[in-house]
This record gives sequence, C-alpha cells and structure tokens, in this order.
Amino acid sequence: MSGDERDGTPGGPGGPGDREHPDLPDLPEGESFDLDALDEEFAREFGPKPPKAAVLVVPATNARKLAEVCTLADVHAWVVPVRGLGCALVAQDPATGERDAEALSTVLRGAELVLLLRGEESIDGQTWRDGQRGEDPRAGLLLSVWPDTVQRLVLGSLDPAEAGGVAGGDGSKAGAFWKLFKGRREG
Repeated sequence: MSGDERDGTPGGPGGPGDREHPDLPDLPEGESFDLDALDEEFAREFGPKPPKAAVLVVPATNARKLAEVCTLADVHAWVVPVRGLGCALVAQDPATGERDAEALSTVLRGAELVLLLRGEESIDGQTWRDGQRGEDPRAGLLLSVWPDTVQRLVLGSLDPAEAGGVAGGDGSKAGAFWKLFKGRREG
C-alpha cells in the first residue's frame, strides 16, 4: 500500500492523482483565451448580459401621478422629478427596462420617452413612442445637456429615494386608477 493510499488519497503511477486537472482540456502551447469571443459565444447561447441600470426619461411633470400610471402599466420603478426635463424612472430591475419603456409609451400616447441602459462598459439610448421603438439617440450627447441628476441616476451615484423619488408599480391597480380619476375630476 502506498503512502497516498494510507491517508485516503488515491495515488500511485497512472492513478487518478497523477493528472493535474482531469476535467480541463489542455490548450495548445502559446494560445490563450479570447475573452471577447467568449462573451460573444455566451451572448449567442444565453442572450446578452442584462444592463446594470435602466433609466427612462418621461416628459411628465407630476411624479406622483406618473407613479400611479406606472402601477397601472405594471412598471416597477422609482419616479424622480427632474427640473426642466420631466421625470426619470429608475427601474427596480434593469432587465425590464425595454419592457417598461414599451408599456409606458403605449399608455402615454404621443409622448416620446428616452431609455438609457448602462452596461458594463457603455451607456446606450433608445427612444419609444406609442409602444414602438424609434431611433437610437446618442446617450452621451443627451447626458451632456440634460440635468446632472439624470447622469447620476444612470451611473448609480444617486439613490432615487434620496433624490425625492416616489415608488411606482407597488400599489393596487384599482387604487391607482381611482387616484388618477379623482385627480382628473378635481384638477
């Protein structure tokens, strides 16, 4: 019996302890992994990586009413008022950003909404109107002219609750409808 066998580890020449990593294939000499190709292959197999943040800019000035509209449209987001722009919605789940943009643009007929998606290395923009995706704007250009609040929300350096945000999508749909209807009759 060899020393390895005495302490419970397999050993001996040609035994399982002989190979360094039995499950890993050997790479040819001088080759390395191409991480970009690996990312592309992963995206083909499993879909693109989900965004790190999704912020939807909506030309609406009343954050509370927009939060009620979010509830009706089943959009779960923080609604942050942004002076001179409207409101910025920060999706609670960034992976739902496009679905949220489609749903809200369907409800808010005629309004153009801009969705900003922050990935690992870039920020991409999309426009939405009447449930349809439009032209893709240059996100960097928009962020350079919009109030700083939007950029900080996209980058995650500003908490929506601390920015005066209102949670949308969390209440009952009947309650949201009643609040909007009541507000319309009074206003």
